[in-house]
Amino acid sequence: MKKLLLFIAVMAAAWTSQAQEGLPTDYLPASFHAGRREALRALMPAGSVAVIFAYPTRTFSNDVSYPYHPNPDLYYLSGYKEPHAVLLIFKEAQKAADGSTYKELFFIQQRNPQAEQWTGRRLGVEKVKSELGFDHVYNGSEFKNFPVDLSSYSQILFAGLPDDVHDENGDPADLYDLMQAFKKKAALPPDYDASVYDLLGNIAERATAANLPRLIEFLNKQREASEKLRNNEWVTALANVKDADGLAAFKQKFATLKWNTYLYSKMIASLREIKTPEEMELMRKTVSISSIAHAEVMKAIQPGMSEAELAGLQEYVHKKLGAEYVGYPSISGGGANSCILHYEENARVNFGKDMVLMDIGAEYHGYSADVTRTVPSTGKFNPEQKAIYDLVYQAQEAVFLLCHEGVPFEELNKKATEVLADGLIKLGVIKEKSQVRQYYPHGCSHFLGLDVHDMGNYGQSLKENMVITVEPGIYIPSGSPCDKKWWDIGVRIEDDVRIGKDKFELLSWQAPRKSEDVEKMAAQKSAVNGLVLPAVK
Repeated sequence: MKKLLLFIAVMAAAWTSQAQEGLPTDYLPASFHAGRREALRALMPAGSVAVIFAYPTRTFSNDVSYPYHPNPDLYYLSGYKEPHAVLLIFKEAQKAADGSTYKELFFIQQRNPQAEQWTGRRLGVEKVKSELGFDHVYNGSEFKNFPVDLSSYSQILFAGLPDDVHDENGDPADLYDLMQAFKKKAALPPDYDASVYDLLGNIAERATAANLPRLIEFLNKQREASEKLRNNEWVTALANVKDADGLAAFKQKFATLKWNTYLYSKMIASLREIKTPEEMELMRKTVSISSIAHAEVMKAIQPGMSEAELAGLQEYVHKKLGAEYVGYPSISGGGANSCILHYEENARVNFGKDMVLMDIGAEYHGYSADVTRTVPSTGKFNPEQKAIYDLVYQAQEAVFLLCHEGVPFEELNKKATEVLADGLIKLGVIKEKSQVRQYYPHGCSHFLGLDVHDMGNYGQSLKENMVITVEPGIYIPSGSPCDKKWWDIGVRIEDDVRIGKDKFELLSWQAPRKSEDVEKMAAQKSAVNGLVLPAVK
């Protein structure tokens, strides 16, 4: 009963604080983050500790910083959105010097009225306790001398540390100093490189008796090109594996690696790839916002507009409907630019009568959408544009049928590739199925959530409440070995779906997909079409 009353008090305090400050009241509750910490703790090996740092701040220009984006892992596990912090999660309860116990320690940036006047309010220790539900919270300056010997734990689970974090104005509690204190407490070898162990973990996980020789050959090529791989004892051990028994022995030993970034990533991915009901509420909101924005642009699009204008209109709708940011740099490419997969300049001031590919998604309370629509600026597809568009639509429809629990993830892209290859052959764009990769060079799906390419384990079958994209595409740049009538046609249709037991949920339904429906939406008028910049006197 006492725990229930405490939970109600924490929730009430957090909601009241947000309402009083004019903030949204639909942030994930403290109970969600506490539940995620317990879920991680359940996966952790006995005697282990997980260490999660805040993301570093980044400079935009001279002394101006980019808007700060929190580490999604830290946000997921705590709700904390500020820099210069580190969270420690212990598998078992720990005993403090005063006899009390704790399962987590949180070191955060200290309140500083002068700094807050310039860069915004900080929660500070008391609000992290009252609003985020932590019991053991300390200012970051206390981490260095806090009596916890991380090297005494069986395994230290953490993400790789960035090597470009610098000391900020001598602040003894900035991210740089927190990381230096961690390295000392964890007795981290000075030459530890997370990328090496991530590579080994990925190879070991994918390896079977059948593909082992090919993967060892790949590893040896990597060793030849990298001194840090040549001199690593774990790399040498894996390179010397000869058979299935040797592989099993390596995997067993590798699983006990003391400083373990690979195991940390696997555990976090297994949690974040499945969305809870609370997360699904936010996913539906962010995708809905993005879809409505795409529909509005379909109404507004006209020949002669600029790429930036369309991107700006979408981002305005995002803000109007409550999204804080875009989930990734907006892509708005007309004509030839539609064939550049991650085109971000959006610099063409007049795309004429070309078709425009818009890959633009909102971020709402940390959760990203990822929606793409390709729209004819005239409101009508010409025959070649329609043929390619409808083929991509057919591929997407075929993949949707596979979007349910139990289907291997890799089958989605196989199906998309098969449909696109057959269609391009019928259109005369290619002659052999193997040539499809020239015009469809990416995969069909990825996880979606706190990152636009969210954490998740791809070598598995789909599970209920995964959220993924379905995004087949065809891109035919000028100079391609096909009839010129196809040149500079780039089409991608990207939707966000929730995987169900037997079927999928289309989250991005508010943005028309079928070519006829796109044309119907484009025939409507948007309020922004009448806006004209007056002449300068």
